[in-house]
Amino acid sequence: MERLLAKYKDEDTKNLRKSGSEEEYTELQQLLEDITAYHLDMQDTVLEQKSKKASAERDRLRGIEMRQAAMESMKKRKKAVEDFEDDTDEAGNYEVEDDNDDDYIPLPPPGPEKKARVMQGRSSKKSAIEYLMWKQEQKASIKDRELDLKQQELEFQKAKYQEGKEEREHRQETRNGGKENIFGNTQK
Repeated sequence: MERLLAKYKDEDTKNLRKSGSEEEYTELQQLLEDITAYHLDMQDTVLEQKSKKASAERDRLRGIEMRQAAMESMKKRKKAVEDFEDDTDEAGNYEVEDDNDDDYIPLPPPGPEKKARVMQGRSSKKSAIEYLMWKQEQKASIKDRELDLKQQELEFQKAKYQEGKEEREHRQETRNGGKENIFGNTQK
C-alpha cells in the first residue's frame, strides 16, 4: 500500500511539473488521491489524540502536585494552630516571647512589638469572631473620624459664607449711603 501511494505521489508531481496544470484523472488515480487525503487526515487525528492525551496527563500531574502542596500546607497550618492553642490561656490570650518579661496580649491582633515573636492565626471560631468584631470597630472608628471632618468642613463653609454675606451687605450699605432702594425703603 505504501509503495503504491509513494509511486502515485511521484508521478503526480512529475506530471504537474511537465504540464503546469493537473491532468485528467483516471478512476485509479482518483482513488489513490482519496486514499492519500484520508491517510493525511488520519495522521493529523493521531497527532491530535496524542496531544490531548499528553495535555490530560500534564493536567493530572499538576493536580496531584497541587493536592500534595495543599495537604502539606494544611498539615503545617494545623500544627501551627495546635501550637498556638497550646500557648493560649482560657481567656483566648496568648503569650509573647520577649527578652524583658512575659506579657499576655489579648486577641486580636497585637500591635507591633519590639523583639516580640507572635504566632498569629485563628485557633477557633471564637477568635475569628473576635477578629471580625475588632475589624468592624476599626471601620466604625474611621467612619466617625470622616464624619467629624465633614462636619468641620461644613461649619467652616457656613462661617465663610456668613462672612461673605456680611461683607456684601456692608459694601451695599456703603455704596447706597442711605439712598432709597427700589421698594421705597430708606437704607442706612
